[in-house]
Amino acid sequence: MKSDTDGMEASPLKSAAQELAFLRKMFRETVDQYAARVESDIEAVRESVMSEAKGKKGTAARNRDARDIITLIRTLEIKPDKGRRRDLKKIDSLVEELQRFPENW
Repeated sequence: MKSDTDGMEASPLKSAAQELAFLRKMFRETVDQYAARVESDIEAVRESVMSEAKGKKGTAARNRDARDIITLIRTLEIKPDKGRRRDLKKIDSLVEELQRFPENW
């Protein structure tokens, strides 16, 4: 037979488990929204680059910018398999830097 204290302990534990499930759901939604935003930003830069590529042969300045974009992306050092926040920050910073190129065109 359970004591009255056992019943009291089960309720906060059940509530804690429910809150943890909610936290997990909120985390997943936040990560999904973050990923969607970053992917959209990357695609916007890509579309700007493609538009420049279609529009003209490419000025010396645009060609320099393209080489800079390539270099920035190729020198990005992350370890996706580790799932580290600092790698996400590096990607976010890189995307912000890449967005500056089309803004100056």
